Formats: sequence, C-alpha cells, structure tokens
Amino acid sequence: MLEEKSSLIEDIDTSNFIQKVVEGSKEKPVIVDFWAPWCNPCKQLTPILEKIIIQMDGKVKLVKVDIDQNQNLAQQMRIQSVPTVLAFSDGKPVNGFSGLKGEEEILNFVMELVTISEHSSDELKKINETLEEAEKRLQNKDYEKASSDFVSILEESLPKELMIKAISGLGKCYIGQNKFIELNELIEQLEDNIKEENEIQDLIKSKNYIENIEVKEVSGLEVQLKDNPNDFDIRYEVARGQIVNKDYSKAIENLLFIIGKNKEWNQNKAKKELLDIFSLLGDSNPLTLEGRAKLSNLIFK
Repeated sequence: MLEEKSSLIEDIDTSNFIQKVVEGSKEKPVIVDFWAPWCNPCKQLTPILEKIIIQMDGKVKLVKVDIDQNQNLAQQMRIQSVPTVLAFSDGKPVNGFSGLKGEEEILNFVMELVTISEHSSDELKKINETLEEAEKRLQNKDYEKASSDFVSILEESLPKELMIKAISGLGKCYIGQNKFIELNELIEQLEDNIKEENEIQDLIKSKNYIENIEVKEVSGLEVQLKDNPNDFDIRYEVARGQIVNKDYSKAIENLLFIIGKNKEWNQNKAKKELLDIFSLLGDSNPLTLEGRAKLSNLIFK
C-alpha cells in the first residue's frame, strides 16, 4: 500500500511541474492540490483527496504544491487562494475548485476527471458537434431527430457538463412532443446532485409550467381578440394557448404587446409569463435572444 501511495501521491515544485503535471496528464489524469502550511482548510482537504485517490485504484494521480515555496508557479497558475485544486487531462487544465469541499463533492469532481480522460480530444469534439446539431434541431422543432441525437449522446460515458446539456435537451424534446410520461421518467431516474444543476432545475420548472397551464379554446379567443385588440385578458389567454401549441413566437409577440401598452399590467403577469417562456426555450434560443432585447427596449424606453 505504501508503494502504491507513493506512486500516486507526491509533492512537486516549479522545477518538475511541466514533467509531472502537463506531460504526466497525457498518460494519466492529474489533480494538483495547491496548499500552504498555515492554511487550516488545506489540512482538512488534503487527506480527503489522498483517500479518494487511493480508492480510484491508479486511475488518477495527485500532486501537491506548497505555494509558499513555489510563489512564481502559483502566480503563473493564477492561484488567488488556498486550497485550490486543479484537474489536468491530456496536458490541459479541465476543471477546478477553491475552498474546502465535502468528500462526496470531491469524489464527484475526481470521477468527472476520470470520465473526461476516457475521451480523446477528437471524441469530445465529435460529441460536442453532435450536441450542437441536436440543439439546432430542437430550436427548429425537429423533435424526433433531436431526441434521437440526445439519446445517442447519453449512451456515452460523458463529462457532467455535456451530460446535463443532453438531458436538458432531451427533456425539452419531450415537452415539444407532449411526452410528459417519458419526461417524468427521465427526471425521476436522475441522481439528486444532477437534479440540483441549474439546467435541470429549469427543465423541471418548464415541465411544471406547461403541465399546469389551463387555457380556453384558442381559435375562439383569437376571433374575440380581432374585435378587442386592447383586451389584455383575452390576449394573455391567446398567448397561453399558443404556448401550449408550441407557437412560441406568436406567444412572445402577444405578451410583448401587453407590456408595450402597460408594463405592469396585472402585477407584471405578462412579464412573468414571458420570462417563463424564455426559461423554457433556453438562453441561446434565437427567440429568447430577440425577445429579451425587445423586452429591455420596452422596459427602459
């Protein structure tokens, strides 16, 4: 056990940082623990790191850097506080954190590094390209092909960031297809730490939002709206019907119309509905970007 520990955990300095970390991470992922003798959180964190590294059975190496003895290196690596932990794979930093973390968080951090290291740069590039294509298809409401792409991505062993994007994308496809049984099953099988991620929280919020919308028959309301264009109650109900029918562009237009006429109508009801649509569509969706710009112009004009 001592020999195993000595091969996986060691102290390094400026002179061998390139060899041990940059070059070394091309063979095996490396975690760098920047610490200082006077740092009490460091004294708590380092033993947790060492314990987990030993448990990983040689998949990851841990090196420790005393910033007091290696000040130039700490400056070059932009270390602003200790403890700071950086993860290297294939010669590059790929993740990191500062401050004291619990054992479960650190284990997830190390597992994420192992997952990243299992993919070559070309493989990760291909996965990202597939993800981008799936997101474009989602924006274009090609839910069938988009969901197929997201499912194929999720069949891989993925870094957490990519996995969350794919789960969120697949969930939005299910919303677009009104497949709420599948959506609920997808969410229920997620681990708690994944459910807590912002994108998944947004997905859950969007699911609840769509499921709880109660609307009247839209075509009849649209006829009424032609005769009463400034009836905000009717226009609001039309917008909600358009949301259910996935006609988000028209829904956004109708809500912006209300805000343009009365910014605080019904205790900001139109604005709240609009922000819920943006959350559903996602920050990068062209409808969200255009809608937010128009909303800002109306609010601040």
